[in-house]
Amino acid sequence: MKRILLPPLWGAAATAALLVGGTAVPAHAYEITVTTPLVSGAKVASVIAYWLRDGGRPLAAATPASAPAGIAATPVTAEGGAPGGVRGVVPASAGVRRAAGSSKNVNLPRTTGKVFFVGSDGRPHWCVGTSVQSDHRDLVATAGHCVYATRPATGESTATPYRYWIFIPGYAGGGTPWGVYAGDRAFAHSDFTRYGDLDRDYAFVSVHTGVLPRRVTLRDAAQYAAFSAGPKYRTATGYTGLRLLSAGRLGDKVGGQGLAYNLPVDRPLAIFGYPMGTAEGPANGRTRLTRAYGKPFLAQDLSRRANELVAVRSAFTAASGSPWLAAYRGVRGLGYLNGLTIGLSGPGTGLSPYFDGELFQVYNAARRAG
Repeated sequence: MKRILLPPLWGAAATAALLVGGTAVPAHAYEITVTTPLVSGAKVASVIAYWLRDGGRPLAAATPASAPAGIAATPVTAEGGAPGGVRGVVPASAGVRRAAGSSKNVNLPRTTGKVFFVGSDGRPHWCVGTSVQSDHRDLVATAGHCVYATRPATGESTATPYRYWIFIPGYAGGGTPWGVYAGDRAFAHSDFTRYGDLDRDYAFVSVHTGVLPRRVTLRDAAQYAAFSAGPKYRTATGYTGLRLLSAGRLGDKVGGQGLAYNLPVDRPLAIFGYPMGTAEGPANGRTRLTRAYGKPFLAQDLSRRANELVAVRSAFTAASGSPWLAAYRGVRGLGYLNGLTIGLSGPGTGLSPYFDGELFQVYNAARRAG
């Protein structure tokens, strides 16, 4: 794709201009969207029970997913320009009204949380995911390698999806403040699922209706045996059951970020995510959502055939899938998804695919699917 340098376009007036038409993208002559089933409706309860059993021990034991290694991205000069194409945005949507009163997370998005899955190694891992606007208010954006193994299994033409995939918005310290949502279908670019193309390392996952787990103290072994409303487990002091209440649709609960594509790379973005590590060591279940700002720049690693990357230096090392939001407004907790972390190039420099028209096609297929 030929690179051209686009003039600056931003601010409230520019955002409004982007919303007026301009969202149509010319169709390609080939199929780029791969749709993969993740968790069937019949298995949602058992998948959620897997993660919540034993007081949520699998969640606490999960480790950050490994990002693609050895990326040596270098800045692209201004003469190289930026990928061209029709610019466009999809507006964000709000969820239920924020509760009144003080909150430590008042300026943080409720849309962001952790994605959990069982990797190819049979162990639990996590990434970051973000609720994005969709027709059915059920869509999560994350890195492609947080949904699929990066290389196809032997004898298969496309990458294999991970098992037991769930999303927990607002996850911190084991809490599930807005529910748990099991993955339904994954939408990805065929260049990623077939070849592991870093320029296409993104995925959009539709999720099932969520559940809100509520702990129930069971008095004795008889109550424990009779409890059937959800997962249950023994503790050192007695018995506990988890009643699974309906949380409704993801977007109705937390809202959905907008999405911007084919924009110039010349304005700071807000980066939200869970750090890969802390001063005390590797990240764990107590690590909370963190925010930073950075000015992105175009980058490439031709040795990896990645020539449409965006890089940003931020104050913390964000885990895979961390969203980069343009025009973020803390009062509403909403902005426009315009990047997501897929890996690192040296200490402190995060990388994202450039959000172009092909990404929009994958997203558009996902947001319209019922």
